[in-house]
Amino acid sequence: MSETLKAVAELVRRQTGVVVNDTQLPALAAALGRIAPGMDAERFVAETKRAPKGPLLHALIDEVTVQETYFLRELRELETIDWHGLLTAAGERGFGVIRLWVAACSTGEEAYSLAILASEAFGRAAPPVTILATDISKAALARAEAGSGYSERSVRNLSPHLRARYLLPEGAHFRVKDQLRALVRFRHHNLIEDSSPPPGEVTFDVVCCRNVLIYFDLPTVGEVLGSLETATRPGGRLILGAADRLSGTAGGLARAVTSPTVERPRDRRTRSLRRPLGLDSGPRRRSEDRIEDALLAANQGDLDGAAEIVAVLLAADPTLADAHFVGGLVELESGDPHSAAASLRTALYLDPSFGLAAFELGRAHDANGDSRAARRAYGQALRTLDAADDRHRAILDQIDLGDVAAACVARLRSNQGVTL
Repeated sequence: MSETLKAVAELVRRQTGVVVNDTQLPALAAALGRIAPGMDAERFVAETKRAPKGPLLHALIDEVTVQETYFLRELRELETIDWHGLLTAAGERGFGVIRLWVAACSTGEEAYSLAILASEAFGRAAPPVTILATDISKAALARAEAGSGYSERSVRNLSPHLRARYLLPEGAHFRVKDQLRALVRFRHHNLIEDSSPPPGEVTFDVVCCRNVLIYFDLPTVGEVLGSLETATRPGGRLILGAADRLSGTAGGLARAVTSPTVERPRDRRTRSLRRPLGLDSGPRRRSEDRIEDALLAANQGDLDGAAEIVAVLLAADPTLADAHFVGGLVELESGDPHSAAASLRTALYLDPSFGLAAFELGRAHDANGDSRAARRAYGQALRTLDAADDRHRAILDQIDLGDVAAACVARLRSNQGVTL
């Protein structure tokens, strides 16, 4: 591929944060061809030099940004929002409403989902909330503001009751009712270039930016996280996507993985660790219970207590892959990626099909600065993640294996020249 096409890829990265590596250049060339007849890299570069922020650039942004979303996506995270507690806190600061910002809102489903949840929580059609929804794609924003054209797939998580209350059928599609649209306002905003909170806005009680950071390189992740935290009021809630949390290194997302919540305060050193299964019933049942105890201790910020439980388990049976896996997680979140890598390698030696152990090993190698080893581990994770393996579902609890795979791909894409 031409150097000019690589220059277009670099422009995309600077404007959107989305990394386009060498293996994706053919797809980028095809995207150029879709935005205008006969458009290629050379012509695009020439025309954007004359109009750097013109319609051609916005058309390419619409092509390369991912618009995959649906109503009530990753619902469990949204269900933890303490609406009444947030309203009380807002009142104490002199505000009569809860302020929310949905960054990278795509075609609007996330913003409208929050409006639905707020309406249900307060039991009225006009709950005390105001939602700002922003996106870099003007085409996506136009669809979101219209609040129509939502497919059956997009609304599949909405119960018949919620559909009847908040949506209107339009042929084979659905339109959001005016009462819901009134709660959301839309603005164009670039997470990479624009200030946060957006100009003219004050800080927000809740900031949602879900499954966006996985498409950025690690330096950009850090910059965007910093700006999102600036936009979140002290004691407010920053909600990231499952794949975003998984794609970080031990340091990269540490400060945002457990954003403060009214209802679930945690030590900010830890991330949500889930229960690994895969242990046999019978004699090993007690070991499984102890592993669950270790994870509970870690979730409560007691990393030393979790490590002690793991040590007792391994002293009794050094072949427990699950125990080595949990030990590696605890070491990684304790800021010891070298020990974590050793523990996770042992888990994989004992069980080479342990895809989640391979993924966490990649995180450990990333934290150690060994990008080559990290790529090998992420590749192994992609080859061995198995939706039929109940261990993975139990470990992550609310995180889909597709999110783990997306996080693997994102980390691989952040390294130039990697073939997926």
